[in-house]
Amino acid sequence: SCIRVTFVWLGKRCRETLNLKPTPANIKAAERLMAKVFQEIDLGIFDYEATFPKSARAAGTRGFTTIAREWLETVTAEKSTMQGYTSAIEKIWGPAFGERQLASIKSSEIKREIAKLAKRVSAKTVNNNLIPLRGIFAAAFEDGIIDRSPLERIRNLSHQAPMPDPFDREEMERILAYLRDQYSQQVWNWYEFAFGTGMRPSEQIVIQWSDIDWKRRTIRVQRARVRHVLKSTKTRMARDIDLTSRMIAVLQRQKVHSFMRGADTPIFINPVTNTPWPDVQDQRKLYFHPALRALGIRSRDAYQTRHTYATTALMAGVNPAYISRQLGHRNTAMLFKHYSKWIDGADGGREAAKLDVLYGSTEYSAEAAR
Repeated sequence: SCIRVTFVWLGKRCRETLNLKPTPANIKAAERLMAKVFQEIDLGIFDYEATFPKSARAAGTRGFTTIAREWLETVTAEKSTMQGYTSAIEKIWGPAFGERQLASIKSSEIKREIAKLAKRVSAKTVNNNLIPLRGIFAAAFEDGIIDRSPLERIRNLSHQAPMPDPFDREEMERILAYLRDQYSQQVWNWYEFAFGTGMRPSEQIVIQWSDIDWKRRTIRVQRARVRHVLKSTKTRMARDIDLTSRMIAVLQRQKVHSFMRGADTPIFINPVTNTPWPDVQDQRKLYFHPALRALGIRSRDAYQTRHTYATTALMAGVNPAYISRQLGHRNTAMLFKHYSKWIDGADGGREAAKLDVLYGSTEYSAEAAR
C-alpha cells in the first residue's frame, strides 16, 4: 500500500516510508527522489528534515545554523562579545554552511572559508571569528552529534600584535596646550586626565565623583562602558590609581562642570550636550585627531594616551611593578611584554654602553681574532 526507501547516511541505515501507492509512475518518482538524495549525500549537502519533513528521524538532524543558534543561547559573555559571535555566525559561517549536517562539514571547507576571509580582514579578526565556530563544534562533540571536530588541526593565523606608539613628553604637552586654548575646558580636562592616569578610555568615561578618595588622593576604577553597555573592567578587577597633584588640579577644574550633579554621576561630560559622553568616539573625532593635524604630529589613536603614561613613567625610572598596578595589569608580565623597549631606555643608555665597551672596541676585536 506504500513505498519504502532505504539508504545509508552518516554511517547509519535509514528507512523512510513514502505516502505513495506502489504504481509504476510512483515507483519512478521514488527512484528520482532517491537519486537526488544519493547525490546530495555525496556532495555533503543532504538536508534530512527538508527531504523527509514528517520523519521522526528528522527531529534529530538539526543542521549547522540551528545548532549555532542553540549554542549562542548557552554562551555567557559580555554584550559586545556576544555581538561579535552573532555577527560571525550570521555573516560568515551561516552563509557558508547553511543547514548542513555538522558531520558533513570538512576541514578543507573551513580552510577555504578562512582563506577567503583572510583576503578581506586582518589575521586577528579571522581568529576572533573562529572562536564561535570552535565553540559550536566543541559543543556538538560533547553532545555526541559528531565524532570529532573538523577544527582539531586548524590553528589560528599568525599575526603581529601592534607595538605601543606613545607620544613623547614634548608632544603630550603641545597637545594639551592646544586643547586648552582651542576647545572647552572639559576637553582639556578629559585628555590631561587620560595622559596622567593611564586609564582606558572605556574606564574613564564612567568614573564617578563617588570613586574619588580625596584624603588618600586615589580614584577607584571598577567599571567600563563598551558599545554603550556598562560592564566590569577588562581584567574584571577593580583598582585604585594614585592621583598626582596635577590630576587633583584637573578634578578641581572639572568640579565646576559636573560635581553638583551628584556623587554617582560621571565626572566627565560632553561640553556640547551637557550630558554624559555616550561613548569614546566623539572625543577622538571632534577634538583629538583635529589637534594632531593642526600641530603636525603624526596621527595616532587616542588610546596611546595610556601607553604614553606607561612609557613616560618607565623612562623616569618609576618601579615597573607600581606602574603595572596603576594600569590594572594582572602582573608585570604584560608590562615587560609591551614596554621592554622603554624599560631598557630608562637607564639612560648605561647598559648599552657596557655592551659597546665589550663588543665595540677595535682592540678587543683584534685580540679576539688572534
